[in-house]
Amino acid sequence: MIAVHCGAGSHSSSHYGKYNKLSKKACRTGIEVLRNGGNALEAVKAAITVLEDDPVTNCGYGSNLTNEGCVEGDASVMDGKTLIYGGCGAVKSVKNPIHLAYDICVKQLEPLPLGLVPPSFLVGRGGVKYAKAAGLKTVKQKSLISAKALSQYKKYKNLVESNKTEELLDTVGAVCVDNDGHVAAGCSSGGILLKRPGRVGQAAVYASGVWADSFSPEAQSSTAVCTSGCGEHLMRTQLAKVVAEDLQTSVCPTVGLSQSITDKFINSRYLENVTTKLCGALVLHVDKKTGDTTLLWGHTTETMSVGFMRCFDDNPKALISELPTGVPVGAKVTVSGVYGNKK
Repeated sequence: MIAVHCGAGSHSSSHYGKYNKLSKKACRTGIEVLRNGGNALEAVKAAITVLEDDPVTNCGYGSNLTNEGCVEGDASVMDGKTLIYGGCGAVKSVKNPIHLAYDICVKQLEPLPLGLVPPSFLVGRGGVKYAKAAGLKTVKQKSLISAKALSQYKKYKNLVESNKTEELLDTVGAVCVDNDGHVAAGCSSGGILLKRPGRVGQAAVYASGVWADSFSPEAQSSTAVCTSGCGEHLMRTQLAKVVAEDLQTSVCPTVGLSQSITDKFINSRYLENVTTKLCGALVLHVDKKTGDTTLLWGHTTETMSVGFMRCFDDNPKALISELPTGVPVGAKVTVSGVYGNKK
């Protein structure tokens, strides 16, 4: 099974169809990897590549621009089988940041001479230099800038504050469990609109954007998580890791996710100075005893775009989850989901 999200934020209802169509395309791509014998990490990379290549989302091509008018991408992956994470932050000119994060992740299993330790996280020029050496595709800045991103940049360039939130939190992510029962998670983002050059968000940072664990001996389940929302707040709370660990020992995953986001994010002592707490989490939970798979999504934002597909499905499903009417944004969480091994 694979699931993707196209961000937790405030998506215009007129664009719901675009997000759902893209989510389905990404899921089909990821499922084909699994059907052809690929593993969860490879499927996550393939699905997020589709999302990065579409200007609808805020990652890869079409990312939000910095206050200097450039694209700087963040991405990370984590393999639940090896518990290895790879991430990159504020990288320019890398066509698909998720490819760089993936390469950094898998290369950590290859020994280096003289006892050198392979990097797990690279930023800026160092990340681009690594990408070129690894043979990953790099491009000119202008080829990463979409008409939509440029229009938004020009509109908000001279504003210090804006109440505009629509489609500015479209960090994307994916979670997957493969035929061997191993889980993986990935995340990619262009960051917040008009961010300072060099700013790195949760999509790249360990424990904040993604978490995946197939083997924890104390846990009752394997769990993969990817997050979206306000990067600074997700980093303060390390939400991906916290949610995964809470759900690994939870009797009911649905209740567990709601309680985890409420206790560890909305009511977190690390966010006492924050009024509106924006987050979203996509979670894959696999019970080790029964094999039951549960896909969950929870968010405090107005909306969250989600898609999913199982290997026995003929077609993927996609939806835009909405915060219930009357529920205050950034103060309460809504949680929904599906059982992964039931048609």
